Amino acid sequence: MTSFIVFFVLSVLTLKYSDALTDEQKDKIQSKFIEIGAECIVEHPISIDDINSFKNKKFPSGVNAGCFVACIFNKIGLFDDKGNLSHSSALEKAKGIFNADEEVKNLEEFLNRCAKVNEEAVGDDVKGCERAKLAYNCLIENSLEFGFNIDF
Repeated sequence: MTSFIVFFVLSVLTLKYSDALTDEQKDKIQSKFIEIGAECIVEHPISIDDINSFKNKKFPSGVNAGCFVACIFNKIGLFDDKGNLSHSSALEKAKGIFNADEEVKNLEEFLNRCAKVNEEAVGDDVKGCERAKLAYNCLIENSLEFGFNIDF
C-alpha cells in the first residue's frame, strides 16, 4: 500500500519535466512521501477497492478515502489548516525540488485552475475530507492539459 501512496502523491507533483529531476531529487521526494503516506494510511485506512479506484483515476467510495487524501494534501502543503487548496505552500515546496522556473510556473497554473474547489460548498468539512475529493477530481481532470504524469 505504501508504494501506491508514493505513486499517488508523486503523480500529483511530478511534471512532464520529471526527466529533469536528478536521482537525488526523486529519492528525496519518494522518502518524504513514504513517510507521509504511512502516517495517513494509519489515520485513515483505505481498502484494496479504494486503491484500485485511485489506480483507475476514480475517486473511491470508501468511507475514509476523502480523509486519506485530505491527510496527504495537508502534509504535503496542498491544503492549508482550513482544508482549502493552498497553492502558495505547495509552490514553496516545489521551488525546493524543481530547478526550472518553467516547471514551477506550470505547477502554479495547474493549482490555480483547481483553486475553484475552495469556493464550492462542502458542508461541515472541518478536516477537508469533502474538499479533498473535489480537489483530487480537479487534479485528475486537468492533469493532461498541464502535462502532469498521473499514471498508476
